[in-house]
Amino acid sequence: MVSALGAASLASASLSLLVILALLAGAAWLAKRLRETRGVLRRGNGPQISIIASRAIGPQASLMIVEAEGQRFLIGAGRGGVTAIGALNVLNAPNADFHAVLQRAEQGFENPEAGA
Repeated sequence: MVSALGAASLASASLSLLVILALLAGAAWLAKRLRETRGVLRRGNGPQISIIASRAIGPQASLMIVEAEGQRFLIGAGRGGVTAIGALNVLNAPNADFHAVLQRAEQGFENPEAGA
């Protein structure tokens, strides 16, 4: 049979364990809330960037049309990193087909003096 001293010691240890677990749960909840709050603030302050279209041009390379602050850019991404290829002036045609935009950009690279 368990003595009165042993029962009191067991109850005290159990209560201590419950308090520690409650503190850990509270700290985890607080950390999650702070992380969510900072993320919302950070997202609201920066410029809005969106990928309009992308096309794979190789096993590990792709072209993307990216819109940032009301302008569109042709971006290349691959193993070596990300490269801004050039600005696109197609916002007056919001439903422009990716293929048509890519052809226009290629024409500008083939004959750079034509756009000037």
